[in-house]
Amino acid sequence: PTYTDTLKREFNLLVGENAFKFDALHTARNTFNFTDADALVAFAQANGMAIRGHTLVWHSQLPSWLTSGTFTRDEVIAIMRDHIMTVVGRYRGKILAWDVVNEAIGDNGQPRTDSFWAQRIGPEYIAMAFQFAHQADPDAVLYYNDFEAEGGGGKSDGVFNLVSGLVNQGVPIGGVGWQMHKINPFRITTANQTNARRLGALGLEISITEMDVRIQLPSDAQELQQQALAYGDAITFCLDRKSVV
Repeated sequence: PTYTDTLKREFNLLVGENAFKFDALHTARNTFNFTDADALVAFAQANGMAIRGHTLVWHSQLPSWLTSGTFTRDEVIAIMRDHIMTVVGRYRGKILAWDVVNEAIGDNGQPRTDSFWAQRIGPEYIAMAFQFAHQADPDAVLYYNDFEAEGGGGKSDGVFNLVSGLVNQGVPIGGVGWQMHKINPFRITTANQTNARRLGALGLEISITEMDVRIQLPSDAQELQQQALAYGDAITFCLDRKSVV
């Protein structure tokens, strides 16, 4: 009760950690289990909260019936399409934004090659996923989401190259999610600002979809103050960017 009361009072957007992921929802090829996802959607709607769907296509948390199956390429495409159309279609008009494709760029800044989807379909699975999601709910904002892509460097460049290519192809992508898993101390830098500007120039929204600033325990007052500055920086960054766009 304390947790749910705090959630209702302090937050206006809900994101399911696992309930919307492939293995949780799509338990067999022709079987879906929406119990947990439906409960989260009902809670959010009852308390005036928007909902973010996380995530439709990811290389992790896939069920064994899929990864161990001897499906043809066309069958895998059909499975992905059915999954996206069923899930997004069920919640059409109820989900503000979907993380359509999650973590498709490797740490080296190149497209991830160890992904089930990349191996069984090819790199075009990303554009396909966005097209299917848009067909299922044309009004939802469709995101590409990844970690260590918020600043400068090869990973950020790889994500930028991916999403700019999608935009140039006319793929219905609406935003980029930054998973900011940082180590204390952390501060927003010019690299974050520069990266945000180039993504914004593509017409894409930016959301900090995850953020934690880890402290080595036991912590002390100085470390807690450093952590507070990091979160303060993130809030100011978001508010400043919102005023710009």
